[in-house]
Amino acid sequence: MEIFEVTILLLDATFRVATPLVLAALAGMFSERAGVVDIGLEGKMLGAAFAAAAVATTTGSAWLGLMAGIAASLALSSLHAYACVTHNGNQVVSGMAINIVVAGLTPTLGFAWFKLGGRTPALNGDERFSSITLPFADAIGNIPVIGYIYAELISGHNIIVYMAAAAVPIVAYVLFRTRFGLRVRAVGENPHAVDTAGISVEILRYKALAVTGFLCGIAGTYLSTAHGAGFIRDMTAGKGYLALAASYSENGSQSQLCWPVCSLPLPTRYRRDFRVLNYLSSV
Repeated sequence: MEIFEVTILLLDATFRVATPLVLAALAGMFSERAGVVDIGLEGKMLGAAFAAAAVATTTGSAWLGLMAGIAASLALSSLHAYACVTHNGNQVVSGMAINIVVAGLTPTLGFAWFKLGGRTPALNGDERFSSITLPFADAIGNIPVIGYIYAELISGHNIIVYMAAAAVPIVAYVLFRTRFGLRVRAVGENPHAVDTAGISVEILRYKALAVTGFLCGIAGTYLSTAHGAGFIRDMTAGKGYLALAASYSENGSQSQLCWPVCSLPLPTRYRRDFRVLNYLSSV
């Protein structure tokens, strides 16, 4: 039974760590399907993390922080679209430029505004997204297997974790079951045919990159206001690049995309989850 409990705790921690990776991978898949290489996922997430933490600590509201994070990511995504779609610039150079600029700008602004060495003040209370206890989680938590899975694995996450879980089928539906998704995929596969049909390739790619910015904004906000308690320098730690690799390695399939993304945090969770470490040290 102890092995079962450790496995559930490990999966629970994996869901939390994989949330920004899932969101960023879905974001990268949208831009890839539209025919735009977006290496700037890392910079968008980092910029959103800083904006969310800065606004949350200033206003005392995590939801306003989420809106600020999404707005910052959308602004960076629009900049990437302007350079690559409107002016046909090099997509890799544009994405790397965003990553480099944001990596230097965020700690500089943090130092200028908060005087904490590039960090934001620690977030508390309503400044963070707290865990949600689902109905009946406490009541059935003592029931073997099913109750424990519901109480420990399904319940107890913050709202953005559930948003990431819901985003997977929503993105699948939008891309493969709607007119917008069909046009986005057509733009990526054969933009000349789309242009011949009288549909603006530029507008569709702008819309696809707007979705990319929206998802990256949520992912970055999660890092600083939900999973963490404030912004620190380079807190994305390469998650944008990992998500980009996952989105390309699975050819845009949501059902296959989640497996590599969720498996990435597994090796590190044994040293990060204290409850798992306590058990391992007793064996």
